Amino acid sequence: MYFDPQHPSTKPPDAEPSRQLSGGEEYDNNHSVRTLNSIKGWASSSKQFANQLVIEVPVNTYKNAKKIKGVGSAHRETKHFSSTTTMHGPKRIFYGKGVARAFWILIVGLALAMLCFQIFVLLQMYFSKPTLSQVSFIVNEGGMDFPAVTVCNFNPIKKSYVRELNASGDLTGETLEYLLQTNMDAMFVFSNLDRHNLKKTHDEAETYFQNHTDFQIINFLRTAGYDCGEMFLTCYFGGRRFDCCKYMKPKVTSLGKCWELDLQNLAPEWMRKQISPGSEAGLQMIVDAQLEEELRGEDGDAKAIFSDIYENGFRYYIHPPGANAELSSEGISVSPSRTVYSAIKTVSHNLLSRRNWGNCSEHWPEHYDTFLYYSASACRALCIAQHFNNTCGCAPFTYNVDGKKKICAPYESITCMDEYMLRKVNGTDYLELPDCTECHMECQSTSYTSYNSYGDGFNRGSLEWLKKISNKTESHIKSNVAVINIFFLEMFYTSYSQVQATSLTEILSDIGGNMGMFLGMSVITITELTLFFSKIFWIMVSKRRRQYMYSKKKNEKEKEQQLDDAVKEFQERRSRRNSRENISALSNYSNRIMPIEEFQKKFAYKNGNSEENLSSASLDSVIELKFDINELRRQLNQQSSDGIARIRLPNQTTRPNSTNLENYSSTPPIFTIEPSSRRSSQTPSPPSKPPNSQSPK
Repeated sequence: MYFDPQHPSTKPPDAEPSRQLSGGEEYDNNHSVRTLNSIKGWASSSKQFANQLVIEVPVNTYKNAKKIKGVGSAHRETKHFSSTTTMHGPKRIFYGKGVARAFWILIVGLALAMLCFQIFVLLQMYFSKPTLSQVSFIVNEGGMDFPAVTVCNFNPIKKSYVRELNASGDLTGETLEYLLQTNMDAMFVFSNLDRHNLKKTHDEAETYFQNHTDFQIINFLRTAGYDCGEMFLTCYFGGRRFDCCKYMKPKVTSLGKCWELDLQNLAPEWMRKQISPGSEAGLQMIVDAQLEEELRGEDGDAKAIFSDIYENGFRYYIHPPGANAELSSEGISVSPSRTVYSAIKTVSHNLLSRRNWGNCSEHWPEHYDTFLYYSASACRALCIAQHFNNTCGCAPFTYNVDGKKKICAPYESITCMDEYMLRKVNGTDYLELPDCTECHMECQSTSYTSYNSYGDGFNRGSLEWLKKISNKTESHIKSNVAVINIFFLEMFYTSYSQVQATSLTEILSDIGGNMGMFLGMSVITITELTLFFSKIFWIMVSKRRRQYMYSKKKNEKEKEQQLDDAVKEFQERRSRRNSRENISALSNYSNRIMPIEEFQKKFAYKNGNSEENLSSASLDSVIELKFDINELRRQLNQQSSDGIARIRLPNQTTRPNSTNLENYSSTPPIFTIEPSSRRSSQTPSPPSKPPNSQSPK
């Protein structure tokens, strides 16, 4: 164990020099023992001086300031940012060394790459405007609103009307066939009709039009078709009979003249809703095909005309009120002598508009001027009609759904398409039509899904009842009459609503969660990064800023130098104070220890003057006394047999200082002399003081 005073020491000013004793001399208490009053006074004055110096010179602050190196402006800002930012990683990179710095650069780089990738994926998903479908089953307490029904006869014109029209004899069968091809689908005409024969019939029709200037194809189709009373025998709704033709209105379609029953807008209140499921609570219509009016080429009449229909009977459409029948629903066919049951379900679609995350439209595009309700199919039909009108000067009947444009004759449509719209792609003819990208899905639409079942023939009771209400023969009923039943299968409907799959709040939360997980970042961190990069950029572009930072750095260096000088001065003064305390304590021990010549070498002085008296050491000198206690104990025990006095050492020693110096003056010394004849383990009492010595206070 070493007792090592590390700082230079001075004695109190009133302490007398102590003598170094030899083995046979007696120690003198008058010259060796210091007075406690002088020690306490010197310690008190030193403590006050140190406290005053600490107050005037904040040493801890100066120590930190001393460690500051002269750094550039960007380095200074980077250091400040790394020490204060809430972002994880920059501090470890800035203060890391060697492998540690490379490791943290790798970790932070990977985290930053993952964060950027996650943010890119989240933003890409957000700007793609993802949606979800929300399915609801809605029950109407007062019943289900009944849809509109449009019924068409597969025979578009009556034989009796053709005979009346051809009273002059200039309407040939070819001309009549050409007229009926006008309302056929344009794509069917383009793909199936012969161009040469079509040109011949077109010239004949032009001759007929010149002779009959008041002839119009739309009026012809309306007049040539069946009237409501001729086609509908009777109707029932909810088991109650009503007059069908009172609530019906004619419509001209590709099948000719049709009749639409709109119960929501034209019928009384009790007919607008079906209040219970089943065929008994729905609509029933008994229709007559009147096949005797079909053109068969008999008796000089025109030949039968084939369009794209193969069967006799009827085709009916179940659609929302006000919508185009052919464009908004699929038709259901029924032949004479059959009964059809159409159980329907209502499906409602509610989509998000273009201004609310979706892609649907609520209104017609700007350049469309029509009175129809908006629907995607009607918009596309008018778009193609406008394209034909701009290219050919007319539009086919199937696309001219609002009737505002001139209707193209079949030959005009084919000639225009061959000349302006036909393209060859890889050896295949391709008809180029507009994409009509402005026609988006309607935001609110209703469709009806039907489940159809059929029955064949009539029983005897039904035949008798039909003969009674229609005044028709049994053979006519079996050959022409059909029964149509339309009803709701269930008293609720399915609603599909389009909703946003994500929102701005959710995407910001996801981004914030990823920022916190990878780099511990938040909005505050983004602000810190913005300020940091703005400062770095300002330093790079502003000469005035660089001059300011240079002058600031210069002033800080001057302050650092002043702080270094102050710290050094304080440390020197503190070292002198500690040296005085150590020498004061050691000089007190030197009078109580009887050194032995053999152990003089154990006392070593840093200044090399081992023979010099301890009390003569300079206050400015640095004394380092190293005394090997264990070595001293070992050698003293070996010399005990020679009759030399033994020195008993305590197991522990305490370093004297200014706070416990008083205790050292009143307690037994650390080293005590024990005569060789005494073998007791007890520590002897300290030497008694001379009569003239003062007792400590």
